[in-house]
Amino acid sequence: MELRGLSPEEYEINTYKKGSNDVVNFGLSLYYACLLMAYLQNATQTMYISEEWLAFERDVLGRRPLISGTVDEVRTAYAQTSETLAALYPPPSSYNVVDHKETTESGIAIRVYTPTAIPTEVKLPVGVFAHGGGNVNGGAWASSFEDRMCRYVAHHAGVIIAQVDFRLAPEHPMPSQLNDTFAAYRWCYENAGRLRGDTSRFFAFGSSLGGGVAVGVALRLIDENLGHMVKGVVALCPSLVHPEFVPSEYEPLFKAYKETWTGAPLQDGQSMLLFFSHNGGTKQCMNPYAFPLLHRGLSRLPPVYQAICEADPVRDDSTILKHVLDKHNVSNKVDSYPGMPHYFWLFPQLASSEPFHHNVAEGVKWVISTMAEGSS
Repeated sequence: MELRGLSPEEYEINTYKKGSNDVVNFGLSLYYACLLMAYLQNATQTMYISEEWLAFERDVLGRRPLISGTVDEVRTAYAQTSETLAALYPPPSSYNVVDHKETTESGIAIRVYTPTAIPTEVKLPVGVFAHGGGNVNGGAWASSFEDRMCRYVAHHAGVIIAQVDFRLAPEHPMPSQLNDTFAAYRWCYENAGRLRGDTSRFFAFGSSLGGGVAVGVALRLIDENLGHMVKGVVALCPSLVHPEFVPSEYEPLFKAYKETWTGAPLQDGQSMLLFFSHNGGTKQCMNPYAFPLLHRGLSRLPPVYQAICEADPVRDDSTILKHVLDKHNVSNKVDSYPGMPHYFWLFPQLASSEPFHHNVAEGVKWVISTMAEGSS
């Protein structure tokens, strides 16, 4: 991730050079891939950006940031951003939360956040969290903004959050992150007593590509007759479909990549495609767990909470998921943020950052409210 400002001229030359092999490997015609790229590049821009964000760019950043670059550049900038923002966040001690490390038998590390203001004999809901970062960045101990989110939700929603330290691409391409999170989810459930967890109140939780992982984990649990293990899903601006493989019935709703193709803050359509080349997502474009909008069993999902950033290429991933859930009467709730870009909440200087965190905690509480408390 390079959080840097780009001029209009730089946006024109900072395009994703897509090779044909990734497309051919899954039987997609290079002709249609190029047709899509040409369509997106020539599309009329209708993106709305909020005045709050524009003022932040003007008065604080002095530029428009973009998440882009090689894997090494992305990782360096991610670490620098995390370190810079850490000094702006409330200290970890301001939350009534302690964290510790667990490790599965297969070696997957999990950072477990437990609220301390609740009596120790009380068993708590558990959210298994897949972090963002395009599947190439971050980790359970590598991000100040993911740490803040986990502590905030654990403190304000009174839940245990288990953040999975999954393997990263490109060293471990997709769907390694989903596989690791699935294994960690099962470990947390099977070791709920060790964590003070209530097995009747487990939910999948994630943001960005981690939000897609959360939905994919829930679907895989259901498909493997383990649906009793997942009673809810919390997905923050999730990535749910590869833009080159959108089911035809969803195409009328799938507009955000066109609107944000170039020039969107933090993440635009071009940079999302670059991430899919880094993380192996293009080769997984037909995998219904890696890209859950391809899954034919979305109607079987438990209650879902989503947060949607509207100046975001993955906005309509959530739009389509909500459409399907509503069609099948699956209980769901959405909070939308007009004109705000992907992952805007990581900047505490924004007035909307604190309300976003508050709404996520309330969304978690809403999901939990749909569950029956157990005695396990």
